Amino acid sequence: MSETILFTDVQVFDGTGRDPVAGEVLVEGNRITAVNRRIPADKLAAARIVDGGGGTLIPGLVDSHTHLGFGSTVEHRSPRRDEPDEEKALLVAHAGRVLLDHGITSAYSGGNRLPRTETAARKAFAEGWMPGPRFKAASWEGSAGMVEPGVYDFPGVDGRASDPESVSRFVGEMADLGVDIVKLSLSGESAVVQGTSRIVQFTDDEVAAASATARARGVALTAHAHAAEAIKMAVRHGIRAVYHCTFADEETLDLLEAARDRLFVAPTPGIIYANLHEADSEPEPGMEVEATEKAVRQVVPELVRRGIRVVPGGDYGFPWNPVGRNARDLELFVDWFGFTPAEALSAATRDGGWVMGMAGELGLIREGYLADLVLVDGDPLDDIRVLQDRDRLTAIMKDGVLYKAPA
Repeated sequence: MSETILFTDVQVFDGTGRDPVAGEVLVEGNRITAVNRRIPADKLAAARIVDGGGGTLIPGLVDSHTHLGFGSTVEHRSPRRDEPDEEKALLVAHAGRVLLDHGITSAYSGGNRLPRTETAARKAFAEGWMPGPRFKAASWEGSAGMVEPGVYDFPGVDGRASDPESVSRFVGEMADLGVDIVKLSLSGESAVVQGTSRIVQFTDDEVAAASATARARGVALTAHAHAAEAIKMAVRHGIRAVYHCTFADEETLDLLEAARDRLFVAPTPGIIYANLHEADSEPEPGMEVEATEKAVRQVVPELVRRGIRVVPGGDYGFPWNPVGRNARDLELFVDWFGFTPAEALSAATRDGGWVMGMAGELGLIREGYLADLVLVDGDPLDDIRVLQDRDRLTAIMKDGVLYKAPA
């Protein structure tokens, strides 16, 4: 139920990267209608007052690569990933609620073996009868052979059943399920099968066919792409999201720069950190995961220098990298990539609005924008880690509705 809500005594970080300013923010229905040092009294009739106590009001956070269907959150660890479909649907709903609890008011899915669970969750979250973020639902991750969801043998392009027709058919079938995003694993993944991150899994003709079908069906394409040639194929064929982007060479960087107005990169430092430090077993010396960390720490500052949108979203959902830990990406953006806290926060808010396809109405605290807001007990520009403490998120609003309010 919509109401008029006034946030008072807050430091407003508007998402642009400018320093916070003391002020008040008025929300009417699901929109922000005033941002001023003091809202005129004639606008406040019957307004519900939320006293910020000097805390920082920020736009709701956006995660650009999360896996609701992998089953693990900070509240529930699910190492199996072979639960019955009905249980997986409940895990997706549970993970959406955990995201919202941690100030993630919008999420762009990184893939799900059961896409219908995500389209169902998207509807429930949007209608408000189940707590969760604004959500873009994804297909399962198409990998070499296109045989079934969740096949990660990564044989490369030789000796497979794939061809342009089968890849095009996959995109169409996923679009028929109602997803927003179709994901292709254009490279392998060394964290799963050693050494495969540098192996390309699809031919250029196959990616071209996928892109043509995606355009015709109105879905976005996402690429899991570590290898330079995989990234190049993604850019050449208009893929909107490049995940990882680890081993980009100079030619790859030039292509990304030329396409910077139509794509974004989520380098996923969260899963790299977790693979190194929090997996069930430590990586052996010389494992590819160490090379991945080194490479991504070199490539991301160059992406930023070239004006390419680099956004948080660290592949959360694995047992050792659970949903709810998402804000750690912002800390890693600062520690690994040299972002200032303000730049990291803008990437997660202003740029996140663009990721969600809602630039101009999401991601900033500005009159006319959708009222997705988080009130922080503290100053994330002084210590970005405060965003990882859910107890310090004293108010969470999505679409003008207070999901959480100060006591």
